[in-house]
Amino acid sequence: MNVHDGDIEIGLLPVPLVLFPGGQLKMTVTSAQDQDLLGRSLKEAVGVGLVLSEQSKWANAESAADASSSDETRFQSLPEIVSVGTYCEIRDFDQNTKGQLEVVLTARQKLKVLDAFEDMSGGLRAECRLLEPEPSIPIGPEDELLVGILEDLLAHPGVAREARQSQYEYAAELGGRLVELLPIKNAVRQRFLELSDPLARLTRIERMLDEIQKEKGAGE
Repeated sequence: MNVHDGDIEIGLLPVPLVLFPGGQLKMTVTSAQDQDLLGRSLKEAVGVGLVLSEQSKWANAESAADASSSDETRFQSLPEIVSVGTYCEIRDFDQNTKGQLEVVLTARQKLKVLDAFEDMSGGLRAECRLLEPEPSIPIGPEDELLVGILEDLLAHPGVAREARQSQYEYAAELGGRLVELLPIKNAVRQRFLELSDPLARLTRIERMLDEIQKEKGAGE
């Protein structure tokens, strides 16, 4: 389902992971800037953008003091982020025993970051274009092997409960869940996210798994 059409301005969360549409993520928000960003999103009844960044946490307690610094200095404080991420709805939120905000995000739609900037409170915002949803192609008997691999991954005790609740009835969902859970580099996950053809993604996943299996066999 298309959540929004056209360009929107939303808060942006740089994270060291890749989340596909249909995926769910529970995260603890420790920085005041990100808490303000999520609070504003809840107040305005809009989602947030989730984008891959391998950098360490950029919005720290000192960032608010930097808000009065020059534009050049503030620009240099922005994290390196990818241009394609996901638009996420805040499905649930609560405060843990340490007083920290915990949120559950559901990824709805891929987005392209057109322009990112720091707001007055030190949070990251961006002008984004929401991309067309991928075609809804039901999975079939030919996908049984990949479904079996995904179910094995989901059964692992280290997988979060939220991930187990994600759907995979369609090719795009099956590919997304596999890429989220397979032990591969984030850069590879990002390349899979940027594909727009769900069947091509599944084909490439199968090819990647075959290559991994061959390398494993050669090393034994």
